[in-house]
Amino acid sequence: MATGKDRVGIVSLTALATALLSLFVYRRYFHPLAKFRGPWYASASSLALTFISLARKEEQFFMYLVRKYGTDGPIRISPTMLLFPRPSALRDIYWDPKLNNRSLFYGSGALGPPSLFTTLEANRHRELRKALSNAPWVIGRLKTSWESRFDDLVRLFVEKMSEHAAADRILLLSDTLPEFASDIMSMISFGEPFGCIKNQRDEKDILHQWRFGMNFFGFASRFHFFREHVLKNPYIGKYFLPSVSQTSGMGWLMGEADRSVTAREKANAERPFDGHPDFMQHCLEARYSDGTPLTAVEKRAHVTLLIQAGADTTGTALGSILRFMLLDPRVFTRARAEIDAADKAGKLSDPIQYEETRAYLPYFVACIKEGLRLNPPATNLFARVVPKSGRVIDGTFVPEGVDVTSHAYVVHRDKELYGDDAEDFRPERWLEDERRAAEFDAASFTFSIGPRVCIGKDIAIMELYKLLPELVRRFDVEMIKPGKYVVVGGVAYNVGFYGRLRPRTIAQG
Repeated sequence: MATGKDRVGIVSLTALATALLSLFVYRRYFHPLAKFRGPWYASASSLALTFISLARKEEQFFMYLVRKYGTDGPIRISPTMLLFPRPSALRDIYWDPKLNNRSLFYGSGALGPPSLFTTLEANRHRELRKALSNAPWVIGRLKTSWESRFDDLVRLFVEKMSEHAAADRILLLSDTLPEFASDIMSMISFGEPFGCIKNQRDEKDILHQWRFGMNFFGFASRFHFFREHVLKNPYIGKYFLPSVSQTSGMGWLMGEADRSVTAREKANAERPFDGHPDFMQHCLEARYSDGTPLTAVEKRAHVTLLIQAGADTTGTALGSILRFMLLDPRVFTRARAEIDAADKAGKLSDPIQYEETRAYLPYFVACIKEGLRLNPPATNLFARVVPKSGRVIDGTFVPEGVDVTSHAYVVHRDKELYGDDAEDFRPERWLEDERRAAEFDAASFTFSIGPRVCIGKDIAIMELYKLLPELVRRFDVEMIKPGKYVVVGGVAYNVGFYGRLRPRTIAQG
């Protein structure tokens, strides 16, 4: 005979099962999104997308859905989210000022204190971005104030690679290239690089910990219950989030930001700042429209923002583009010949300047764009919340409160725009027709688009336009293992990409 405690347990389990079944029935048949196509398991629970992300299969899953359901309408990928697979949806979602509130996807806190990237409300984001508008992240300021310092790191990188080449070492390029990007971002943020290139290692384990942390970010951002009820619990959530007491990774970076900002503020109080104005100084000097400065937390959060947003992601782009080029000897040979011809004509500096790549290396630029198209370093679900009264997006009416998103990996493979060879690496597509190339540029979702476009976009582009052609110019690259491009938590990185470098004599003008 069942005891009273047993009966209570049975009743509780029955109630829980009934509640879950009722929730499933509601989401499948009565929810405002019930009429939209998509797999039943994705509409039933956010756990489906969570596990797919943790399995590093998110981009493959979305491509499977596109092949199954087509691209003529949105696809339901979670109980509250619609994926729009066509490039034509980008303008409707990301340029509409009424559709600029970010989904709660970004409110987990897994990426540290609130920042420009994680600000959900549109007006607040606009105010914060305006306050930081004088920061050195636009191409004009980069060329005049920072390119010479980029050059110093490019020269150091070439020097270290030459040492490896002389020793006939095999390099893990999927780590070596992100270490260059980490030094660029830390230099711009803190005034001096962390020393990854000089010391040939991942200083303070920033990159490794970032990659490891993407598993948690993917879990926390995609699993609704955990995000809203566990992480936001003041007693439990703190144990899952990075802490300044940590001696490596994101916690160390947060602590370093706190230490550096405190020291800089103290120095500024003693005498006016007279050094090279890095991003930290811009954060300290930033003012909202009413004249108030950023809060103490905002200053510290934004000092690390460029490193979080752009170190490993730019390194991923560097590695992916180089791998694509090496996998197609025809492409690599043509890109090398273009560099040599420009060198012989005396058009290239030492090292190559950003504007020189733009002006004299069009095929190399096409290789960069094509690599970014096929292996976008941040494929994340940049979801927006549909405002009151709903919106028509890419020809489909979507009710208010729904999360709507596109996905770079998917829209960059749209065959209607790119042709039947949309999944092939073919840089020539960017040079064959100027009108088509302009359409490709307009459909580029690598750095997001609209008012929330990636703040580090121009920094990343400058790195790509300087380091990659210099690497191809100075070295023969033997690919030992191609490795692979993986995505977890909506952020990509390369693993297992090994190569050997051999120095070559550059052409003289």
